[in-house]
Amino acid sequence: MRYESVFAHASFQFCGHIDEYLIKNTRRLCLLYCQPRFGEHHHVLRLYHEGELVEERAVPSSQKLLPYYFLWFWHHNRELWRFAGGFKGKTLVMCGHPIAFFAGALTRLFRKVVYAYWIGDYFPGDGFVIRAFERLKKFYHDHVRFAYYLTDAINRKFNGGCVRRDESHRTVMWGLQPFSDCAFPRNGSKRLLFVGLVRDGQGVDKLLDFMAAYEDYSLALVGVAANGYETVVRAAIDANGLADRVYFENRFHSEDELREIAKTCCCGLALYDLSQDNFTHYADPGKVKAYMELGLPVVMTRISDIVPYVERFKAGEVVDSLDDVCLAIERIASDPKSYAHGVAEFNGHFAYSPYYADSFKAMEGIWR
Repeated sequence: MRYESVFAHASFQFCGHIDEYLIKNTRRLCLLYCQPRFGEHHHVLRLYHEGELVEERAVPSSQKLLPYYFLWFWHHNRELWRFAGGFKGKTLVMCGHPIAFFAGALTRLFRKVVYAYWIGDYFPGDGFVIRAFERLKKFYHDHVRFAYYLTDAINRKFNGGCVRRDESHRTVMWGLQPFSDCAFPRNGSKRLLFVGLVRDGQGVDKLLDFMAAYEDYSLALVGVAANGYETVVRAAIDANGLADRVYFENRFHSEDELREIAKTCCCGLALYDLSQDNFTHYADPGKVKAYMELGLPVVMTRISDIVPYVERFKAGEVVDSLDDVCLAIERIASDPKSYAHGVAEFNGHFAYSPYYADSFKAMEGIWR
């Protein structure tokens, strides 16, 4: 085992398999799976010993804003106190939200804990709340032993415009584990896949315009519409007569359902809005990594630090304008084997087990 005792936050949504990695490599592990406020309103706590699940139980939460964060703060500290108190050595606390560090100084007085801050987002903007939140993140970043950044863009923001690459402060993007039954290419397929939250700013409107102009393509729109956006989507489908070529059920799909749909598609679409206030400029989009795991090359707008890897491995096409989407899709459809090789190379680079083992090597030293 690489790690002796770890307390970490996790998610049931796509999070780069960090929970799977820690389960395989940690002797005693506590994972607090945190649900988003708008979904299931209870968290789940799981305890593992040498890779085996020994306890699982629900942790109370709320869909209301203030109770949600209060309960999260309360149970984080309560469970950490109990877990770290049951071990004579040091416990590594690995989290990505400043709420996890708020009572850290007090905890360190009575428990042997070491904090690692994996910063997964940065929100541009001049609003008071956003600026205060980012300053709080910077404060905790400056007071922890280990800090990791999901992208170089975040790395620069927290290090004065420079990118740190030492072992304890470095960029660590999402790791991957491709599905073995989703091997690409899908020769002859002209079905496109969109996975994720269906909302404004994701290029769905432009995508439906594309569908109206190119009748030989079909689209699987897999996800749930946010903030009433379903009305916009349904109206566009009806107005352009796309009902027989656009699959849209406005619901969550299971992993098995998604895999079966992906097997019929030629590529995945991630057409993010390029405006400067879009936080995706600082993200490692889970949508892109999900497509790669499903064996699909991606057509994406030029946003995020994942773009150089897509281009380097030829794992898809990067467009500077939505006007270029059609040509990008046609390039993939005309040379599926080449893009299949690129996706395999991309997945090999980010294969989560060796990738995380190298990236988090410095954390192993706290038990030596």
